[in-house]
Amino acid sequence: MQLSILIRNLNEAESLEQALLALQKQQTSFDYEIVLIDNESEDNSRDIALSKGCRVFTLPRKEFTYGHALNFGISKCSGEIIVIMSAHVVLLNEFFLKNIPSYFEDASVAGLRFVLGTSPQTVCKSIVEGPQKLVQEQSPHFATDHWTHFIVNHCSAIRRSCWEILPFDEKIIDGEDKLWSVNILKRNYSILYNVPCYYVYTKELKREKKITAEAKALYAKRLITNKQERLFSVPYIKSIYLKAVTEWRHAKVQLFIHHRLYKMLKLLEKSIKE
Repeated sequence: MQLSILIRNLNEAESLEQALLALQKQQTSFDYEIVLIDNESEDNSRDIALSKGCRVFTLPRKEFTYGHALNFGISKCSGEIIVIMSAHVVLLNEFFLKNIPSYFEDASVAGLRFVLGTSPQTVCKSIVEGPQKLVQEQSPHFATDHWTHFIVNHCSAIRRSCWEILPFDEKIIDGEDKLWSVNILKRNYSILYNVPCYYVYTKELKREKKITAEAKALYAKRLITNKQERLFSVPYIKSIYLKAVTEWRHAKVQLFIHHRLYKMLKLLEKSIKE
């Protein structure tokens, strides 16, 4: 088996079905398998996965960490290339998987970071410039500077033989993908980012869960980069202000457009009556 797709799931039947439907439409010249690691779901996730031909394995919730779920899942995969996906990821076209093996023809490539389709700037950059190769640099700020170029375990691909050399850390509470990236690069491997394979992440977190997730991610980033980012630094406050201004301008444009549409519809209605 050349390629395995690993999906982690907990009570995400609807999202999982969407993800699997997108995978079913993939056009490739090679066979691939889909392995689902289920965290004792109480919905019909397992039934959906089995009906779509997935190999399903259960990981008890009491044993769960992100790193352990990945290591357990990869141990069940038979492919040399492992595409790691969340149940909330939908691939944006039927050729997503087709070219993945070609990116691993370079024996130094340990992993691929794909492009989130809702980020226009990154999408355009990947189309114009193509994949970019990241190698280890002797800089104290290397991890911080390249944080957004490391693999992200809701949609990335890794070389199995690299995982056998360096499994994912099972104790870190978050950022196991970033830590793996940092350490595999130190072993003279490389990572390709801006790889022109596009996907969307469909899950919207509620406020409290989002705060918790971001807190864990920030804590992990501090551990990995050894940099204590100030949450209320001038750059941070400026970025929040600019985001608010941009959103307000967008809202004003939308209000203006809807007002014009309303007036035009009224004029059309009046002209028809006359």
